[in-house]
Amino acid sequence: MNVGLRSYAVAVGAVAGAAVVVAATRPLSSGLGTSLFLAAVAVASWYGGRWPGFVATALSLLASEAMLDAPSPARALVLAAVAVLIVELQSRAHAARESAEALARAREDLVRQEQAARADAETAGRSKDEFLAVLSHELRTPLNALMGWVWWLRRGALDADRQDRAMETIERSTTSLAQLVEDLLDLSRIITGRLRLSLRPVELAPIIAEAVEAVRAAAAAKSIAVGVVTDGTLGLVLADPERLRQLVTNVLANAIKVTPDSGRVDITLRLAGREVVIEVRDSGPGRVPMPGLGLSMVQHLVELHGGTIRTDSAGEAGGVAFTVTLPLAAGATIVSETPMPAPGPSLDGLNVLVVEDDVDARLWLKDSLESLGAVIMIATSVQEATETVQRYHPHVLVSDIRLPDGDGYALLQRVRAIDTKLGRHTPAIALTAYPRVEDRTRALDAGFTMHLSKPVPPDRLAAAIASVAGRGEPRP
Repeated sequence: MNVGLRSYAVAVGAVAGAAVVVAATRPLSSGLGTSLFLAAVAVASWYGGRWPGFVATALSLLASEAMLDAPSPARALVLAAVAVLIVELQSRAHAARESAEALARAREDLVRQEQAARADAETAGRSKDEFLAVLSHELRTPLNALMGWVWWLRRGALDADRQDRAMETIERSTTSLAQLVEDLLDLSRIITGRLRLSLRPVELAPIIAEAVEAVRAAAAAKSIAVGVVTDGTLGLVLADPERLRQLVTNVLANAIKVTPDSGRVDITLRLAGREVVIEVRDSGPGRVPMPGLGLSMVQHLVELHGGTIRTDSAGEAGGVAFTVTLPLAAGATIVSETPMPAPGPSLDGLNVLVVEDDVDARLWLKDSLESLGAVIMIATSVQEATETVQRYHPHVLVSDIRLPDGDGYALLQRVRAIDTKLGRHTPAIALTAYPRVEDRTRALDAGFTMHLSKPVPPDRLAAAIASVAGRGEPRP
């Protein structure tokens, strides 16, 4: 029997019980009957609420009028009024009790939610602190080497061998810092769901070779041997080649970082059923590293490619193995890579307007491009750049996006207006610290011929300038 029916059954039973008692005590006290029926109404309304109480009231009126001495409208009216009052009071008490219980439950829920929120906040705070600590460590490590060697170079107290070592370290450190910035931005894109992969069937062996070449200088600095073993029966994987190269490079770079001098790092590429396995094993102390930016990127990139990653330690001094498993691309064929342009283009005689408000960046750009044969004009603002374009008509414009009196987009609009009057078109390169895909799209949509993100090596910048100026031949 459900709760509703049970409530009405209690109402009927209470009135029936009162009627039995009234019938049994009727010869003794005629005044007891009304009280018993009111008690039955109270029991019914206490147990079932308003409507069972009203049912008990109606049944009590019928029973009292039938069983007591003689029908009395006055007595019936009093009984009905008191019964209704009892029902209403019981109903309100019942509602107040339910409200209090609901408030108590809500308070308990709020307390649990507050405790959970506090725990989440504490976890997030610890995660943020750990992330910032790792980021600080990974940034300060190359910066320490940079500052140290720059200090010695400024003193001029280094012999030729140490100067070479200093320049190699500075190059590695700046490359490492640039990669850290890229990893940080990529990690942000992944977390916010904005990173998109350009998937196609690719061959893994060339990717592995390029990743090994990218870390060769770091390995040579520690006299670490890098061995590569490739299964000749490998198929193709469905992957984004750039992201896959980044993934393998980060794993190799981590292995080289933890391997002591004169150690060894081995990378093995093999087929396992319908999967390709990439294993990188170092000869380090055998401790599984904390996930820094690079390894966090690896974890996310592997998952985005539908693969798995596992870390195994061989114990003290036994090294650590990173095993990445990627699914094969069924029925795929090799898609040839687009060849890279020949390095060292000629900038001889090209008039290039560089718009940059940072003094160090200006000097670096000017010295680098002049050493490659270009004639460099410098501007530090939109207004100054506009006047230079009107006066000298440069062959190529290289502009930062963020400028003190506007931005590169406003500058390009002015340049295009001048071009329209003169019947010419000035190629424009956006050289900016905004590297996102949407930033590149906005720059190209605004009319820039090319978008380059800082930092950029001089040879790549020179190649871009030569390309937009129509000079593709290499320097002699």
